[in-house]
Amino acid sequence: MAGTATSVCIATLGGQPQVVTLALDALMARGEAIGEVIVVHLSEHNPRNRAALLLLAAEFMGDCYRGERCRYRPLGVTQGGTPIDDLTSETALGAVHNTFTRLIQRLKQQDRAIHLCISGGRRLLGTAAISALQIYGDHADQVWHLYSSDLVRQRTADGAELHLDPMPEVRLVRVPLLPLGQYFPWLRTSSVRDDGQVIAPPPAATAAERDRCQHVLERLTSRQRDVLRVLAAGCTLQEAAERLSVTVGTIHAHKTPIFDECRIAWDLPLDAPLDYRWLREKFSPFLETA
Repeated sequence: MAGTATSVCIATLGGQPQVVTLALDALMARGEAIGEVIVVHLSEHNPRNRAALLLLAAEFMGDCYRGERCRYRPLGVTQGGTPIDDLTSETALGAVHNTFTRLIQRLKQQDRAIHLCISGGRRLLGTAAISALQIYGDHADQVWHLYSSDLVRQRTADGAELHLDPMPEVRLVRVPLLPLGQYFPWLRTSSVRDDGQVIAPPPAATAAERDRCQHVLERLTSRQRDVLRVLAAGCTLQEAAERLSVTVGTIHAHKTPIFDECRIAWDLPLDAPLDYRWLREKFSPFLETA
């Protein structure tokens, strides 16, 4: 792909800053005009991460890289404003995925072509980055793995050398990327919860389902409709209570008549078990367009 001034390189980083510079040098040697480098990393509380970031910052003094205009921006992964130290839980991985999702969405809104370099840092950083790029990227984007021989890795370890003369022992390998979001646009309306679970958008409501939903809403009180709306939006009981400024017990009290009216509208047995997931499945498509 021919380089343009709008191209941006996203690189994952751990304690090896040369992974970023060697990949960037290889991209520029291919004729790619990279105008910005965004380095995604975990907490700077890790001394190796902090040292790697300092070495990289020195390479981009004055928004220049080896005589070329190039902006450098480190991007730390956080959860609720707190830096993520390591990827040891679904919550941490969800924060990483959301970081890449927001970043890629913003760049594509600016019509930027993305070169994603995934050789630095934890392997799950690269996995999450590819996952987000598959959904929100397009055919202008590329994914790269930096191959280097054992000898080169020993020679450059921990940023001992950030640049090398061209040699076969160091090269970029293109990773196949299928931009699924371009073929299945509904994927781009999915969301990722803080625990890492991907929530797919509900299917569109049919006319019959809309009639049943409307019947239930008409039978409920104003406060019961409020409870139904927040539960159908995917809130937990505690989140629903906080949003409506009531107690969890009040939410429980309102759910009983809501479920009773649903059983009538859907002609279900009186003892048919219903839960909040069922409410979301039935009412979310209707409420989004109501």
